[in-house]
Amino acid sequence: MRQKTSESLLKMIFQYVSDAILILDEQGMIVDANPSIEILTGYCTKELIHKVKLSSICQGMDRCADFTVCTNCFTKLGSISSFEIRLLHRNGQIFSAAASTTRLQEHMGGLLVVVLRDMSEHNKEEQKQLQKKMANYMIQAQEEERKRVSRELHDGVGQSIYSMIVGLNIIGQMELKDELKEHFQMVQDMAVQALNEVRCIAVDLRPSSLDDWGLLPALRSFIKQFERTYGIVTTLSVVGKERRYESAVETALYRICQEAMVNAAKYANIDKLQIDFEEQDQQLHLVVTDFGRGFNIEKIEIQGTGLGLYGMRERAELIGGTLDITSNFGHGTTIRVNVPITKQEETTYDHPCFNS
Repeated sequence: MRQKTSESLLKMIFQYVSDAILILDEQGMIVDANPSIEILTGYCTKELIHKVKLSSICQGMDRCADFTVCTNCFTKLGSISSFEIRLLHRNGQIFSAAASTTRLQEHMGGLLVVVLRDMSEHNKEEQKQLQKKMANYMIQAQEEERKRVSRELHDGVGQSIYSMIVGLNIIGQMELKDELKEHFQMVQDMAVQALNEVRCIAVDLRPSSLDDWGLLPALRSFIKQFERTYGIVTTLSVVGKERRYESAVETALYRICQEAMVNAAKYANIDKLQIDFEEQDQQLHLVVTDFGRGFNIEKIEIQGTGLGLYGMRERAELIGGTLDITSNFGHGTTIRVNVPITKQEETTYDHPCFNS
């Protein structure tokens, strides 16, 4: 009675387990299969049992040097706990499956039990993680290159132009003929303009205040430049103690805020902008609110300095955060960024930007 109960239980498990199970004879012929094989391969059990060898749908082990079709290699193998193979689906697509094999004892016919599990979702997740790592690497490389070029502009080209201006000032103190004074003044003005442009480009590439003093001083500096450029009154409200955060977090939030502000200035038709920053319960909250025309989120992708809405969201996700956007016609747009932060020793700075 107990044996019959055990057999019934095994049959039930065989029929309803989510993994596909194949039973192979010594020649690799499929002599039994459970219904899950149809979900995995598209072939029903009637098409496989006593009609098909596994080698006909197996495209080889995943790490084989030779990617040609398998030639009954499973019949030569014993018990293997875990490996990956490629299978041919009925629709013609090749996909990966996790596999394990168990060789039954001789008195049980020496059959080989093959358990298969779909790896498609697993591989998709691996690919997603790889893409995330690559995106993170690209952003880091971009920021490092921006930092390098910014410093070269400031310390190299900028200093050279400044030295030229000093030399021109010395010449300007000399007596010059009237016809030369006009040309001299023009050259002097051009040099000053060139220096200002180099400094602006250097700051746009990578503000030194972001590395030297952190997120909030860098934002305040950018807000001043933003107000001069666009004439938009911008208010920054900070709740809580101001301190430094991890470099990746500061960079991401700075770039997101910068992008959101420039987008609002270009497309929202606004005269004021509100930025709120708060640290609470090991979470950083950054909210950028304009009071402009608003837009249809489903139809419009924000166009800006190369990031766009997708780029902002990607930056937030790369530091473990989230970005949400709400927008209504006539009621403006709000971008909310939430980023978890690890508990660390607080570092505050006695800097005028923190108290302005």
